Parts: sequence; structure tokens; C-alpha cells
Amino acid sequence: MTEPATKPAPPPRRVDASMSLLNNLVAHPIDEGYAVAARSRPEQGGKPARVRHRAMLTVAALVLGFLIAVAASQNYRSAPEAEKQRKELITRINQADNRLKGLRTDQIRLADEVRRLQAEGLSNTSDGTALQQQVDDLELQTGAVAVTGPGVKAVVDDAKDADKEGRLLDVDLQQLVNGLWTAGAEAISVNGHRLTAMTAIRGAGSAITVDYTSLTPPYTVLAIGDTGTLPARFAQSSGGQWVQYLVSNFDVRMTITTEDSLLVPADATIALRYAKVIEK
Repeated sequence: MTEPATKPAPPPRRVDASMSLLNNLVAHPIDEGYAVAARSRPEQGGKPARVRHRAMLTVAALVLGFLIAVAASQNYRSAPEAEKQRKELITRINQADNRLKGLRTDQIRLADEVRRLQAEGLSNTSDGTALQQQVDDLELQTGAVAVTGPGVKAVVDDAKDADKEGRLLDVDLQQLVNGLWTAGAEAISVNGHRLTAMTAIRGAGSAITVDYTSLTPPYTVLAIGDTGTLPARFAQSSGGQWVQYLVSNFDVRMTITTEDSLLVPADATIALRYAKVIEK
């Protein structure tokens, strides 16, 4: 009796390695190592870094806003005090100016009294009379006494719509005054300030100062001299041509008239610096 033949075992199934790799890539596109590293990333303060940065920016903005609010509050509260101090300063300046004007008036009055007493003392002798005449001439030349007489009155002002080019400068006023001196003026004043050899005409910012006093336009220039020749000689002088150029090209305004009687005050700032005894 023959044994039944044993049924052969089925051949082992062959696993396709390439297909398995593709399936794994499709099912798990991100490697597990990256996922584990992301989950184990350390956190600071219990919040992610992005949230922490946002919180820091918020805090900084709040602090900055608080500081701005404090500064604005302080400025608002200090504004009335600053305005009060400004008004007090202006008042003090005006008071000082008025006091200075009063002192100059007193100085002129006392100088006139001294001059009168001096003339009375010198009028007793012939030599004294000649000496007094010499003193009078010197006082006239130095601007120590007021002068009255005929002359010209020039009023100059900035252009109507003055910009930098249409605004008068200190050099313009200097040229005008020098032109009048050249034309034969005997005494000159600008806005009531007597011009002498010690007087300076300068610029201080946007203002013109005469004898260290700031003036505002229009500028009134009085010049005592011969009204028959002074206007024409001034127009021919370099100073007159300078001002006429400003009038023609930069719309600077000027009017010049002849006057029968003008008053040019004395220079109140003149002080005695040198003296000597005259031997008899």
C-alpha cells in the first residue's frame, strides 16, 4: 500500500520592498524624529517664544504710553506757570527800559545845567568867551548837545511783502547815513538816536541796532543841513544810489522830504573820558 503523496507547501510570498517604502512615506510624510523634537522643545515661562515676544512688545508699548502721558501732563500743568514767568519777564524789561529812559532824561537835564553854569563862568572875560565858543563847536561835532535847524527827513521801510531780499539790513542803513554825511549833513539821528563817532549800526538777528538799541521799521532818519544842496548831493552819493537801487529792484520803500525845522537830540550816552587842566 503506497502512502499518499504529501501536498507540497506553497512557496513563500515575496514582499516587495520598494512598495513598502513608498507606502510608509505616504503614511508618514514627516519623520518621527522631527515630531518628537518639536514636542520636546523647551518652553520659557510656560509660553512659546512668539507669545513671549508679543507680551514684551505690549509691555514696552504700555510703558512708553505711560511716559508720554506723564510728560504731557507735566507740560500741561507747567504751561500756566511758564506763561506767568514770561509776562513777569516782559514787565521787568519794560520797567527797566522806562527807568533807563528816565535816567537819560535826568542826565540830559543835568548836563544842560552844567553847561549853563559853565557858560556863565566863562562869559566874564574875553578869553572865556572864545573858549566857550570853542566848547560849543566841539559839543556840536561830538553830539553832546541837541541841534535844531532845517534839513531833510528820510523814512525807509521794508518791502510791503518783505522776504529776505526785501528786508532792510544794517548795511543798508549804514549806506544811507554815510550818504547823508557825505552830502554835508551836520547832525543825524535814526529813530531819535543821535549818531556820533562812537555810534554803531549793527544787525542783531532780524533787527537793526543803533547805539545798541534794537529798532523796528520804518526807520526815520533826520539830517540837519542846507536844504538847497543836501537832497541833490545825497542822490549823487554812493549811499543815495545804494538806497535807490534797493527801491528799484527790491521794492524797499523810501520817502525823502525837506523840512524847515528839525530837532536832532543829543547823544545821552556820551560821557567824559579825558580832561586836562589849562594853565593860566
